[in-house]
Amino acid sequence: MTDYIDNPNKYQTDNTPVAQAMMRAQAAQAEADRAKQDAVAAEAIERAKREEIDRAVELSVRNNPQLQAERMGISTNRVITSQSAGVIPPMTEVEKTHVKVLGGIEVSYSQAKDMAEVGQITQAEFNKAVVDGLAARGYAAPKSFR
Repeated sequence: MTDYIDNPNKYQTDNTPVAQAMMRAQAAQAEADRAKQDAVAAEAIERAKREEIDRAVELSVRNNPQLQAERMGISTNRVITSQSAGVIPPMTEVEKTHVKVLGGIEVSYSQAKDMAEVGQITQAEFNKAVVDGLAARGYAAPKSFR
């Protein structure tokens, strides 16, 4: 059996099959080391990019007034209607409103008023129908209907 010596310099000048195998193994090991270093460097670059993106996102979120308002419970995308502003329409607009009575039947204001007068619906049902009809159009109801 052949006795090996692990000194790589010994095999540099030796052309035996064992020496050639040792030189190939050393070259393969050196290539593997370079590949590992390249992978570690690429991973470090990727991690640095991710950290930079995370910092930028955090800075953007921290300085975003809309997100700050939402976190404090302030709604920033509300639509302001005349109802939310408390605008009450003139009686002519109230009389143009269609209302739903008797489980969803849509009738005009004057028809619903006549139904309430003859007792087909209660005055409370008529008032609620008018309030709902005005709300659908974006108006607040006059105090007499609340």
